[in-house]
Amino acid sequence: MTGTIQFQYDEENDVVIVTPHWKIETKEDCEAWFKQYVDYFGVFHRKVDAVFVLDDFVVASQIVTVWSEYRVRLMKSFIRFSYRVNSNSLVNIMVKSSSFRYNAISQDADSVEGAIEGIKAERLGVAASA
Repeated sequence: MTGTIQFQYDEENDVVIVTPHWKIETKEDCEAWFKQYVDYFGVFHRKVDAVFVLDDFVVASQIVTVWSEYRVRLMKSFIRFSYRVNSNSLVNIMVKSSSFRYNAISQDADSVEGAIEGIKAERLGVAASA
């Protein structure tokens, strides 16, 4: 059964709130998961800032390496600043590992609001260094 992803664009903060409802177990799952992101983020024609709410997201241990490659493609193609909220320990470890290995950084936050504040702070840091 294919999972779903709920996307909510917060226009005021120019942030996409992403809530995937997935259990990734196969390469086909990875492809379907990734396509959902391509279909949504492709309409922006730019990299966006995103908060990933991961209460209902699981990656099976046997597919971790493959999923990590898709995640890196997602981050490098569509995401500028990102934060994760409520990720389970396995997903957290995988994300941190691929973040460092492939320079596809994502931060952690305790809440969506905290994530948005973190993104705003990162934007200010970029603006200050320009």
